[in-house]
Amino acid sequence: MKKRASSTILVSAALSALIWTLSPWLTGHREPWDADGLFYVVALVVAGSLAGVLAPRPLWAHYIGAVLGQLGYELLFMPMGPLFLLGVAFLLGYGIIFALAAAVAGYSWVWLKNRAAHE
Repeated sequence: MKKRASSTILVSAALSALIWTLSPWLTGHREPWDADGLFYVVALVVAGSLAGVLAPRPLWAHYIGAVLGQLGYELLFMPMGPLFLLGVAFLLGYGIIFALAAAVAGYSWVWLKNRAAHE
């Protein structure tokens, strides 16, 4: 179980950090939540869904990975400012979107695989 959780955290962390890595090129904004429209929310849903398919369980590990991946990117590549703690609070909230997308995609993927195996 520990190996599954650590690999799920790693997958989720990598995919959530990728959102921040790609944001400047896709949106012109260093921070994805500064982009116009729903870019950040859609990116979280897409990355979370992919994470859920790649590593369906455990669900809590997706949340931890999403927060750690984004926070790690910020700590490594973004300048620290007075709003850092506010950013962390936002990451804690937005991590829920990532985890929900991972849950829906992961459980759907497992269900489809099980259904195909029984046909």
